[in-house]
Amino acid sequence: MLKRKVKVLTVDEMIAKFFKAELESIFGELLEVRYVTTEVKPLPFIYESDLVLYTDPSILIEFMPKIKSDSPVLMMKRTLSKDAMRLLEALPENSRCLVCNINSFMANETLATMYQLGLNHLQLIPYTIGSKEPTEPIDYVIAHIDYDFISHIDAPHIIIGSRIFDINTVLDIVSILDISEDEGERLLLKYSTRIPNMWKGLNSTLENKRILSSKWQLLLNELSTGVIVIDENNQINMVNSMANSMFDNHIKQFEKLELKDMIHEFPSLQLFQSIPEIENELLLFNNKKLIISIKNISIDSNHYGRIILVKNYKEVVEIQQKIYQKIIGKGHYSRYTFESLIGTDPRIAERIEICKRIANADASILINGESGTGKEIFAGSIHNYSERRNEPFIAINCAALPESLLESELFGYEEGAFTGAKKGGKIGFFENAHHGTLFLDEIGELPLKLQARLLRVLQEKEIIRLGGDSIIKIDTRIIAATNQDLFAMAEAGNFRKDLFYRLNVFQIDAPPLRERRADIPKLIQGYPDFKRGQHQYSKLFLQFCMSYEWPGNVRELNNVIEYLIAVSDGTFIPRSLPSYLKKREFLDFPVKSKSQRSQDYYILDTIDYLKSQGNRTGRRNINEAFNRLYYHISEVEVRSILEKLKERDWIEYGSGPIGCTLTPIGLEKLNAK
Repeated sequence: MLKRKVKVLTVDEMIAKFFKAELESIFGELLEVRYVTTEVKPLPFIYESDLVLYTDPSILIEFMPKIKSDSPVLMMKRTLSKDAMRLLEALPENSRCLVCNINSFMANETLATMYQLGLNHLQLIPYTIGSKEPTEPIDYVIAHIDYDFISHIDAPHIIIGSRIFDINTVLDIVSILDISEDEGERLLLKYSTRIPNMWKGLNSTLENKRILSSKWQLLLNELSTGVIVIDENNQINMVNSMANSMFDNHIKQFEKLELKDMIHEFPSLQLFQSIPEIENELLLFNNKKLIISIKNISIDSNHYGRIILVKNYKEVVEIQQKIYQKIIGKGHYSRYTFESLIGTDPRIAERIEICKRIANADASILINGESGTGKEIFAGSIHNYSERRNEPFIAINCAALPESLLESELFGYEEGAFTGAKKGGKIGFFENAHHGTLFLDEIGELPLKLQARLLRVLQEKEIIRLGGDSIIKIDTRIIAATNQDLFAMAEAGNFRKDLFYRLNVFQIDAPPLRERRADIPKLIQGYPDFKRGQHQYSKLFLQFCMSYEWPGNVRELNNVIEYLIAVSDGTFIPRSLPSYLKKREFLDFPVKSKSQRSQDYYILDTIDYLKSQGNRTGRRNINEAFNRLYYHISEVEVRSILEKLKERDWIEYGSGPIGCTLTPIGLEKLNAK
């Protein structure tokens, strides 16, 4: 059985080990639990994980940039154990008690939990490191462990042990990790014996029909989901406060009455009489959209009625967006701004100015440009300059996914839409980018079938998930990019004309690097290693960069710089270039005048290199080394170049095996390049 991977985030290792042990105690072999604490510096990245748990919002804020998986994030709500409750319930009436924890958030959280559990006979005062000392006498000091910062307080110390998970957290984990219903019931029944009596209603629900207990009422009234409980005789046993509120306070009056009485009054609730279970059906009540699920209560083949769960459609969408915002680091944002577009060439400056002017327009933008010209940088910069900057920026490459997968990723799907569909369905990128920007790279590769669906999104601002029938309104701005001629493709019937004109409201052309060569030095110097002075480049290397066509544009230049940073000894020279660039057509160019060419300097460099290696510098050795270090030339060409260099007094011939040697002038010429 494949274990679900859970990552626990805490402030220290002791707390982390406690929660790891708790999770393993509750879920056994179902989970693989690992933890990370804020004590570890620098904080590690969190990659593959099915669920991330944390104890304190400040911890999540600190870790968010490090979370690189799409896993859900859940705050662990905690309660007191039965043993702790027995200790506290035994304390005298009106006792003044300090409630201690390592920070104010946790101290207040513990105090609030105690009041929620009914410990109203005590006067509770939060206390943490750095708190002011109480001015009035204290009867008891309540703490999870005997902290050092409370050792000076002269009052009995009541050690209640660490807080355990409350039932909501266990329920959330069961749901998020898609643990089977039978397994979930078994876990909850077992765990309910450890929690305070306040939560015992859950145990009653799973075991028998006595779900009207006050404990069950307390539990359900704390839920954000509306709950209506129907017994096996179709009598309405209970309506929690949230359900009554969702139905405009009209249905609480039907408690203890039969379901048919409520439906007679409100015929739109006919759905509640459904015998089969229902999952996420849409119901319209007084012009309000509600999501209804109906679950049968059955234990050991005995039927004890049904539970009707009600959610507000609008709130569900908002919650999904909030959860999406919390995650991210997960990559659904853009780190680019217009400052990321390095260069002062008028072509770049003009494009940036146009992008700034159209950034707040909702119409689609089409960015044209060769590969490597920075189309995604333009898109991300537009997003971050617009009023949508605090909303998601989602980038997807239309050529990277097969058609079936691309469709489900873009539009999402409902449960059961296709074989292998995730339980509960999935939100697509259009929904996830609601109020934000969806960047469709390589839009020319989008299949014609999906082009038709995209056109509808642009026209109607709405989508329908795969396998669904509900229309979902979205506010997502589309930025598309291509390195193809979409107009020519449309004329040839390979791209929809109507979609082309919808996308092409605003058009930006990303200029190729060969058209803005003056920016090349700035692009090279923009690397951190250059800013710190760890690397430099020779004049000859820069001349190569200025003469080369750069078919891969800025991306290719970046790759070359990355390569040279790794392999060079501090100075970039042509000899260090990647092998695919060491070709005569790339490296042989005029220097200063037609009488001097770059290969003259390569010969000087080859001689200097052979000397530094203790090798002979005869013509044959020079020829072999040149062919290895640069590109192929003949021995005849080498002889011709050597004679020319000797005439300039750049080299001199030695006698015997000594070979060629650089003169002071030749050495000066080489170092100058």
